[in-house]
Amino acid sequence: MLPSDARFCPSCGTPTPAAPEVPALETGGEERKVVSVIFADLVGFTAAGDGADPEDIRRRLSPYHEAIRQEVERYGGRVEKLMGDGVLAVFGAPVVHEDDAERAVRAGLRIQERIAGMAGGSPLSARVAVGTGEVVVAIEGTTMDREGLVGDVVNTTSRLQHEAPPGTVLVDEATYGVTRRAFRYEERPSVVVRGKAEPLALWLAIAPTGRYGADVEDAGVTLVGRETELSLLIDVFSRSVRDATSQIVTIAGEPGVGKSRLVRELRRHIDEIPDLIRWRQGRCLPYGEGITYWAFGEIVKAEAGILETDPPGTAVGKLRVSLEPLLADPDERTWVAGRVAPLVGSGQEGTAEKGEQFAAWHRYLTALGEQRPTVLVIEDLHWADPNLVEFLADVPETTRGTPLLLVCTARPDFFESHPTWGARQRDSVTIRLEPLDADATRRLLDEL
Repeated sequence: MLPSDARFCPSCGTPTPAAPEVPALETGGEERKVVSVIFADLVGFTAAGDGADPEDIRRRLSPYHEAIRQEVERYGGRVEKLMGDGVLAVFGAPVVHEDDAERAVRAGLRIQERIAGMAGGSPLSARVAVGTGEVVVAIEGTTMDREGLVGDVVNTTSRLQHEAPPGTVLVDEATYGVTRRAFRYEERPSVVVRGKAEPLALWLAIAPTGRYGADVEDAGVTLVGRETELSLLIDVFSRSVRDATSQIVTIAGEPGVGKSRLVRELRRHIDEIPDLIRWRQGRCLPYGEGITYWAFGEIVKAEAGILETDPPGTAVGKLRVSLEPLLADPDERTWVAGRVAPLVGSGQEGTAEKGEQFAAWHRYLTALGEQRPTVLVIEDLHWADPNLVEFLADVPETTRGTPLLLVCTARPDFFESHPTWGARQRDSVTIRLEPLDADATRRLLDEL
């Protein structure tokens, strides 16, 4: 006798009469996605390995493969295929991010840095190309072979990789279009590749501009449907300046709903005020190393005039100079500088306990507000490390009596992981942005 709930015979595997058919989709399927792909290939490696023992070739390739895998995964991508000294990686499958193209370019630049810094044997050099486009991908499976990642962008990027000068990252027009505000690019002559009727426009990625994540283009249209929210935001700012109070405003909403636009409108309002208002801005990062306090570090570096290219000694020197007009007591300046320096790339890890570190940072913010009214913007708080959230939550209390406005943007899921945010601060306002209604949407489309 078979068990009453048996779908198959335990001996021969024959389906029982009551066993439902298994839909084909359960064993595999396909879907269309927009992805960014990376092709990387070592220069001259085939000739250098001519006649070499396979184990020697593998030994030399292993660190190269591992470096690429680390950098790709660091930015949320996945290595799909190792083809000798060639590597194919994809961003946007199976996990989609709004900034997959930017992640791919950043990973490409980091791959070049890693390869250039590899020691041992003859120096390595690589060509890297990044392309963005639509593909058909397998829904299931831990790897994607030629039948699992199919699209014109895969073949085209493979050919573009051969056009990249050694040691560079070459991108196609689609990738350039969505990342041109995040990187400095150098336009290259168009090329004709096999299988393409028209020449392809190309750009070399030179370096990041310091902005992370997707920025929404300001098309110059009139603000539509957010007049009440903007009025509230301006009112909180005015009250902070008038009453010398520290305030937090959290602008919450889904991606693309208008959080960044509302912040820009506040900036425009402030720019029209004759009084001098300090505006500093930082963004929380969704990936990377050393990003725990990145957003606050961006604010400090902007205030001190520190460039990303400044060596540690120069950065610390600029920080100390910027503290002189803020803190009159030399001992206090030294104390604050020593605990703020790790944020600006001093090359040293902070040795102070978190409580003392936070106290110094709060004193720094208080000094900014005491000098003149200050607006600090923290974008993408949903990506913030819990330690940064803890530090920011105490800003109104520790900077009490100073005209300082902290504006944070966040997605709704931030409140799921931080349910008490805004509840324990007395001077806190949350502006929740809902989708525009039909009439406002029509007016916005007319403006566009």
